[in-house]
Amino acid sequence: MSDYESGDTLERIYGASGFYMDIDDRRWLDVDYVKPLTALEALQAGQGKGACYLAGGTDLILQWRRQQIEPRTLVDLGGVQELKTFGREGRCVVIGSMVTFSELLRSDLVREEATALWLACQTMGSPAIRNQATLGGNLGNCSPAADALPALLALGAQVSLMSESGLETVDLAELLQRQPVLFPGTLIGDFRLPLNGWRSGFAKLGRRSALAIARISVAVSVKLDGQFVSAIRIALGAVGPRAFLAQDLADVLNNREINGEWFELAITGAQNVVREALGDRASAPYKRVAVGGVMREALAFLKAEGEVP
Repeated sequence: MSDYESGDTLERIYGASGFYMDIDDRRWLDVDYVKPLTALEALQAGQGKGACYLAGGTDLILQWRRQQIEPRTLVDLGGVQELKTFGREGRCVVIGSMVTFSELLRSDLVREEATALWLACQTMGSPAIRNQATLGGNLGNCSPAADALPALLALGAQVSLMSESGLETVDLAELLQRQPVLFPGTLIGDFRLPLNGWRSGFAKLGRRSALAIARISVAVSVKLDGQFVSAIRIALGAVGPRAFLAQDLADVLNNREINGEWFELAITGAQNVVREALGDRASAPYKRVAVGGVMREALAFLKAEGEVP
């Protein structure tokens, strides 16, 4: 049954993006609205042809308004409390897919144990967007410039997925290599970040500070043994179709003493990664230079705490 005439429904959908579709747009007449209360109900509703999950809606509603998508059913996940789980669980931080960027930004647990993600949340859109946008929606849309994905990659995140085939937990790095990343009807359950004592940082370059879509972003997570790096993960965003781990660069920087030479290796290595990723694209020369500064800023957490002699 369609709820398109419900004022509450329209307010929920409009509020998701801050942009308004024309109330006379006849496409509303062809769209059903469903608001399940459990993950199972949501999964069942999402199997229909043309069904779209509505998380924060900050991307989906804009795509609909621009006629990039034409959903037949909107499955509003706002009432599914199972997807709003957030906290420490054993040796992991568990973040439900419907947790918003604002909630992450207010969390001492995220700030202390997943600093790269906390910093990414600071740079993500305006306060109004952060109040609405969700971590699951950031993955579901999977934009090349998605703010959270490089941070999640650097932190070694795993993702819990629900589908008609059952439950699956997969490394985010592996998931982002799939084609497609998510099959239609797949529901993102939660994200699991290991509590491993690693320290992390994040930085991005955008057109206008926090309101900007990332033009390039870098996240780094490091395990230290005194002044030596015993393990490192580096992720980049907005330099390819999806965020990715720079494994070759991590291998170069691993098992080395942190000093001025190490920082220069990191910066030069990041520039090489961008050159290889972008090839002869028009943005390549600019981004190749810019990533040096972004990498330096992402590594500032090491300098701030005196790791550099």
